[in-house]
Amino acid sequence: MIRLLLLLSLLVPTLAFGQDKNPSFNLVNKSPQAIQEVFVTPAGDANWGRNRLTKGPIAPGGQFEVRRKVDGNCVFDIRVVYSDGSKEERRTINTCTTEDVLFPQSSKAASTGKAVDDPSFKLTNHLTQPIVELYASPVGQPRGANLLEKGSIAPSAAMTIHPPKGQGCRFKLEVITADKDTKARTLDLCARSELSVP
Repeated sequence: MIRLLLLLSLLVPTLAFGQDKNPSFNLVNKSPQAIQEVFVTPAGDANWGRNRLTKGPIAPGGQFEVRRKVDGNCVFDIRVVYSDGSKEERRTINTCTTEDVLFPQSSKAASTGKAVDDPSFKLTNHLTQPIVELYASPVGQPRGANLLEKGSIAPSAAMTIHPPKGQGCRFKLEVITADKDTKARTLDLCARSELSVP
């Protein structure tokens, strides 16, 4: 009996230690732009909540400690907004197994799963209107062809977009909805595999 109690006394602290994983992490800005906003939410939660950068942006090369309470949850969705207004999201990141989360990751191929010079991406329409025109023009060049000539992207739908290759990675995106509202942003498409509007 004494031997059994001794064994249990050794086992219980081990179990407790295994459950006490720390989900806090450092968000590191590897982009040439400042990060203006950071949102962190449990994976799958549709509400991004509040911007965590209450004391100002994260400069290029800088980092910001994101503190999360230890409650057994380790898997989070993370969204950042860069100084040019472009957004980047990382989904289902286990922050209990990593100290640093990089935006974007140091290797474009590692972060996107595509070739480093591939500007293709999946665009999700979170607007209330269909997207009827989409232009992806290399920075400094005139607007090219409408990439949605054969259809549109309905609200809540997504489509894979294939801008022209061999013209660099920085593109000016112009999204035009059925009610003629236009949204534009300039960003590195090779560093992203998914985008959303807005």
